Amino acid sequence: MTVDVRTVENRPPPSNMGGTKIHPLNSAKQSGNHLRSLVVDDDHMILKFVARMLTILGFQGVDTAQKQPEVVRMLATGPYDLIVTDLEMPDMNGYHLTHRIKRQMQDTNVIIMTGRHKDECLELMASRWVDGWLFKPFGLNELRDMIRLLGLLKN
Repeated sequence: MTVDVRTVENRPPPSNMGGTKIHPLNSAKQSGNHLRSLVVDDDHMILKFVARMLTILGFQGVDTAQKQPEVVRMLATGPYDLIVTDLEMPDMNGYHLTHRIKRQMQDTNVIIMTGRHKDECLELMASRWVDGWLFKPFGLNELRDMIRLLGLLKN
């Protein structure tokens, strides 16, 4: 998947993406929530793209990690409200990472993103470890809707 991060990063937050207005009061930041998030992906472009979307949605302190040692270091700094991780990475598996996170930080919401087809993930999706799934390519609307389902954004 090719993602042009510049199209997201070099323009102001959109007032209308996909026909849905993003009202400032709908963001985590404006609603008084200072939510902490971590994005994990081995692909630098995807990492920046998802981190930027979380920032647009109002998350403060969006941390990013590409390799397992970085993830371990970040997790040691304290709990996160949301972790968005890729399923398949060279030095770690997002599903196993989620299992580890949930054993240590049960209240942390974890979303797994993957380039796999949904039918290939049905068995994993039945697990209780993962709070949400996003299938690439996805955009701001899909991420926002998933975060709302988890109760981290106000309607």
